[in-house]
Amino acid sequence: MSIRKKLYVSYLAMVIVPFLFLISLSLFVLFVVNDGNWRQAFMSANELEYRQALVFGEMDYVLRRDTELYRDKTYLDDVQRRLAGLFAGLVLFQDGKIATVSPYLQNLSPEQNWYRFIDKPPQKVKLGGYRFRVDRAVYDYPDGSAGVAVLFRRIDVVPVYILHVLNIVGLAVITLTSAILTYWMSRSIIRSLDKLKAAAERMTEGDLNTPIETAALPNEIGEVGKAFEHMRRRLKHSIDQSLQYEENRKLLLSHISHDLKTPITSIKGYVEGILDGIANTPEKQEKYLRTVYRKASDMDRLIDELFLYSKLDLHAVPFDFRVIDLNGYVKQITEEMRFDLEREGIVLVPPKRGKPLPVMADPEKLSRVFANILDNSRKYMGAQDSGADKRIEIELTEEVAYARVDIRDSGPGLAEEAVPYLFDHFFRADSSRSPDTRGSGLGLAIVRQIVEGHGGKVTAANHPEGGLIISFTLRKTGETGGGHETDSDH
Repeated sequence: MSIRKKLYVSYLAMVIVPFLFLISLSLFVLFVVNDGNWRQAFMSANELEYRQALVFGEMDYVLRRDTELYRDKTYLDDVQRRLAGLFAGLVLFQDGKIATVSPYLQNLSPEQNWYRFIDKPPQKVKLGGYRFRVDRAVYDYPDGSAGVAVLFRRIDVVPVYILHVLNIVGLAVITLTSAILTYWMSRSIIRSLDKLKAAAERMTEGDLNTPIETAALPNEIGEVGKAFEHMRRRLKHSIDQSLQYEENRKLLLSHISHDLKTPITSIKGYVEGILDGIANTPEKQEKYLRTVYRKASDMDRLIDELFLYSKLDLHAVPFDFRVIDLNGYVKQITEEMRFDLEREGIVLVPPKRGKPLPVMADPEKLSRVFANILDNSRKYMGAQDSGADKRIEIELTEEVAYARVDIRDSGPGLAEEAVPYLFDHFFRADSSRSPDTRGSGLGLAIVRQIVEGHGGKVTAANHPEGGLIISFTLRKTGETGGGHETDSDH
């Protein structure tokens, strides 16, 4: 339940609970005070005044016309009985002496001094815990004696002290209800806030592995907890990513040191051979120098690829995206690269010519993707026997939102456990391809960076009939053309 709903419920409970309790208590008191007579307890004020008016009218008529009836005990008993049923009573005085006192009044206040009501009685008086309105009438009996009639009419339904008790109990119930509901509200809120505070302190101390408990609460604090949980996950992901980047940097430096040290050591060895006179003929010297040149060229190519990979990894390379026809583009690429492959006995099979397949791509970066994949296949297929069938086949497949390029070679393939790591930097599957074939280990890592920069994905798998198949996807576009430029920022 949300905090807002809890507040609404608590406010309603603060009003309804004391109200219902006081109503129930009042009904109980009325029932007890009126000796279980519900009709008497719930007699309306209008009905009471009407019935009182009938009796009072009769008494007034008797006072004006036939005062002798007030000496008739039977008549007086009947009047007193009817008055008692209307919560009223009568006291009669004759010549300054009490002639009769209503049994109802006598029971309420047996020790009351009734003589104080003969002359100028108060308008209201308290008898037996009830308040009464007092009316006085003076008349003469037929024998000339003076008579005074004092009428007492009850105002309160219950004794005054019970009203005070009800007021005190009502305040106590309201206070208790407020205290209970306040405790209920504060406990549910404060406990949640304490959990949230503890979670924030854990995050401050670096503990990002413990989930935020309050995120599951169905209220406003739960929403705040969800925001904290989202922040915790983002922070954890950011820190884990930073640690991974740092680990990758260390690994990259280690690989760079190793891959640069090997050709440098080789160059030093050949130079020392020349200096020490080992290469004592022009033919040997030329051989040594060509080897040094080749090693230096390998180092230069490694540094270039490393520089490109680093820029791609930092998203510092701008992409010049254009709408190109992938079918025509691949045909052009295969025409440019087939001659170099044919010199090494490798047949490059282009895709079948199909309908235009427009994609959004950077032609220069995409050319690097094809070049690196084909060069990877060339290296490992070149180490095979001269009689082996060396083929590289390219196929294009149109999907819903992407165009897929499949490049399959007839090389030795990969060990299955090595496939997931093929696109990691400095990965070399020497044990599953050719132990004598070496590369920079960055070619396919650069392929992944470029393809992901295009919004696609690149995968690799062993083909069931042998060889390795590398697939990547490019986003399709509704336009058809080859030169339309778009936003080139990556």
